[in-house]
Amino acid sequence: MVNKKSSEVQRTILYQNESFEVVSILWSKSTTSQMHNHGWSQCQVLVQEGVFENTLQAGTKKEVRLLETGQVLSTPIGAAHEMRCLSETGKTLHVYTPKISAHKEEQKKFNPSIDKNLLSSLELGESVCFEKLSELLHSIENSSISTHSPYFMNQLFAGIHPQSVAADEIISRTKTTMATQEASPVFSKIESEVIEKLCQLIGWKEHQRDGVTVPGGSAANFMALQLARQKTYPETKIHGIANKSFKIFVSSDAHYSFLKAAVAMGFGTDAVVKVDVDKNGKMNSVQLEKSILNCKKEGHLPLLVCATAGTTVFGAFDPIKEIHQLCAQYKIWLHVDGAWGAPVLFSKKARHLVDHIEYADSVTFDAHKLLGASLTCSFLLTQHKGLLLEANDVSGAEYLFHNNSIEMDRGKMSWQCGRKADALSFWSLWRNLGTEGLGDFVDQLFSVRDKSLDWIREQVRLEIVQEPSFLNLCVRILPPGKIEDPEWSKKVREKLKEQDLAMVNYSSDSKGTFLRLILAHPQITAEHIHSILSFALNVDC
Repeated sequence: MVNKKSSEVQRTILYQNESFEVVSILWSKSTTSQMHNHGWSQCQVLVQEGVFENTLQAGTKKEVRLLETGQVLSTPIGAAHEMRCLSETGKTLHVYTPKISAHKEEQKKFNPSIDKNLLSSLELGESVCFEKLSELLHSIENSSISTHSPYFMNQLFAGIHPQSVAADEIISRTKTTMATQEASPVFSKIESEVIEKLCQLIGWKEHQRDGVTVPGGSAANFMALQLARQKTYPETKIHGIANKSFKIFVSSDAHYSFLKAAVAMGFGTDAVVKVDVDKNGKMNSVQLEKSILNCKKEGHLPLLVCATAGTTVFGAFDPIKEIHQLCAQYKIWLHVDGAWGAPVLFSKKARHLVDHIEYADSVTFDAHKLLGASLTCSFLLTQHKGLLLEANDVSGAEYLFHNNSIEMDRGKMSWQCGRKADALSFWSLWRNLGTEGLGDFVDQLFSVRDKSLDWIREQVRLEIVQEPSFLNLCVRILPPGKIEDPEWSKKVREKLKEQDLAMVNYSSDSKGTFLRLILAHPQITAEHIHSILSFALNVDC
C-alpha cells in the first residue's frame, strides 16, 4: 500500500477475515501512499498520531484535506485516495469492510464463467440462511461483467462514480416512492431541482419548464410521443386514435425505441418514417421535408420529428435549427433525443453541437450514460408547462393523491406510480462536481478522443470509419497481410472479450464490420485506447 522504504513504514495486519480487515500503519515524514483504491471495500482511517494530507479522487474530482490526531477519514466505495505524512512520525488505523482483496475493482471480467453450482443455486424454492445468501450474491457479482473497468466500452456508459454509489445506498435505505410529496418530501424537491436546472441549461424560459424522471431513454422517447399527441390531438386521451394515421419522422440512424413506442401507442411500425442521413450521419433536412409533404399528400398526420443528439453508433448530431424551421412551418412537435449526446450542454468545447435545442418541444436526457449516474436515471423534459399532467392525470387515484401540490405530487405527471428516487444519483454527482465540473469531465473526454485519433491515424491497419463529432470512435481493424475478411473486426472483438482484454461493441457498413469504442469512463486515457487497439492489431484470429 505504501510506496516508500520498509524502514520508514511499518504495516501490521491486526485482524483479517473475508468481511473485515484492520491494519495499523506507522509513518515517517514525507511518507506517501500512492494513489490507490480499495475495490468495493469501505475504508475508514483513524489518525492516532501525527498530521496527514489526504487527496481523494472521487470519480473525476480531486479533493485535498488536512487530517490531525483524532480525526477520521472515510474513503467512499469506488473512490481512490493518497495519504502523505506531514509530521516527523505518524500512526494510522485502517478498517476495511470487506477486506481489500475480497473485491478487486481493477479486475477485468469480460468473459466470466458461470459454473454449474452457481446455476443450480439460482433456482428458487428452498430457504437458505443469510450467510449462504451472501455467498451466492458474492458469486453472482464475480460472475458478472466488469462494467467499471476502463476497458469496458461496450455500452454508452462505463465506470462507477462514488457519488452514485453513495446515493444508491440512500435510495435503498429509504425505499420510498416518488408518487407523492407525502411519501418523498425531499426527493420530490430534488427531482424538481434537477429538472429545473436541466431545462435552464437547454434555454427554456422560466415558468415554462417541466419534466419527470423515467426508466430509461426509450421511455422518455415514448412519453415525447404521448405529449405530442396530447398537445395536437387532446381528444385522443379519451376517445383513442380512432382512424387517425399518425407519422413520426426520425433519421435512419435514430434509436429503435421509436419503433417500439409506435407499437405501444397503437400507431404501428409503419408510422415511423426513416429519413436518410448525409455522409456524416446527420438527418438530411431536404429529405425530411419531402417525407413530410408526401405523408400529408397521402392523408397522414405528421405528429413528431425527432432530431437525434448523438446517434448510438457514430454519435452524429442532427441539424436542430433546420429541423426546427420545418417543424415550425408544418406545425409538428420537435423532439430532441439527447439520451447520449445532451450532456454537451455542460461543455465549453462541444455545446455548439446542440445549438438551437431551445426550440425543441421536448428533450430526452440520460444522466446514467455519459455523466455516470446510476442505471437508470433518465429525464423527459419539455417546455410546455402542465402538459405532462394533462396527458397523464386520470381519475381513480383519490386514495393516493390527497390534494397536495400538483407541482410536488409527481406521480400525476407520469404513467408510472411507484418509482424510485432516481434523480438523487445525478443530483449527488452534480452537487459534488458542480456545473463547471461536469463540463470539465465532458471536455476531458474530448481531449482523450483527439489524442487517440492522432495515434490511430498513424497505424496502417487501422481505419477510421467516420470522423467523430462526439465520443464514439468507430475503427475498422484491417486483416494482416493479404487476407480479405469483412468480418475481421468482429472476430477481433470476440478474441478481445475471450481473453479478458477489453469489451467493445461492433457494427457494420457496406465494407464489413468495425469496432465502436465509447469514451465515457471517468478515468479513461488515450493509453487505454492505444492498449485496446494494439491488442486488436496483434490478435490472431
